[in-house]
Amino acid sequence: MKKTWLLAIVTAMILVVAACSKEEANPSDVDDTASTPPALLTLDTDVSYDAESKQLSTTVSMTNPNKEPVKVTFNSSQRFQMTVMNGDTTVFDYGSEYMFTESIIEETWEPGEKKVFDEVFPLTLEAGDYTVDFVGLAQVDGAPEMAVTDQQTLTVEAAEPPAEEGTSEEPAEEPTEEPSDQPAQTNGAFRDVAIKLNGNAIDVSGYTDVEEFEWSVSDGHNLYAQGAAEVTSGGFTFGVLLDEEPPAGKTLFLEMTPIGGDVASFRIQ
Repeated sequence: MKKTWLLAIVTAMILVVAACSKEEANPSDVDDTASTPPALLTLDTDVSYDAESKQLSTTVSMTNPNKEPVKVTFNSSQRFQMTVMNGDTTVFDYGSEYMFTESIIEETWEPGEKKVFDEVFPLTLEAGDYTVDFVGLAQVDGAPEMAVTDQQTLTVEAAEPPAEEGTSEEPAEEPTEEPSDQPAQTNGAFRDVAIKLNGNAIDVSGYTDVEEFEWSVSDGHNLYAQGAAEVTSGGFTFGVLLDEEPPAGKTLFLEMTPIGGDVASFRIQ
């Protein structure tokens, strides 16, 4: 009789231990089914160089690889960073040489949604081999804080010398300077201001006696871009990248204002 009671007690204890083991296993089951964070946007790039027109063309594609919509944030109007390297030497830095609006851009990208950014930059490259590094600047809500990068290689061929025509010697013609896109302008504290419009990129250079100034680009009603520039040895140069190419026929104006001075306005197109 005593053996029977002892066996019953041992059996009950085994059942209690087994039940406790199952209850303790439940938390790991919950962890296994926890949702995973969204993936970052994918980055695909392409780059080419036209030595005749001295233009660097880039195509940057960003895609949402997730099966759900994601919230995407850019901290400025710059969507990607690009650096052109010749060996260890930086010959072009997109983020440093162009100005961007500092407004935060928030967007919702649908599953599989793809956006393509085509840009053309006036750039003089000597013959040689280059690497072009890209970094996507999109931040995906809930995704790990990691940089999405891509790299392209670029070879610039040496320009071929012009073919000689005939053997007779003709008097050499004096070289003539090609006219710029528009004549240099002078207004207020700014002298010989040269403005070149290429698609949605604007290159500005000139001279002034002030140390720094603020600038803006508008059509008289709508503001397209704004920023500030510093002057080195009496000269200045900076680039402006608009979010989109202005419509044909629309007149744009560049306004430059010295700190504490009067605004000077220049016609762009």
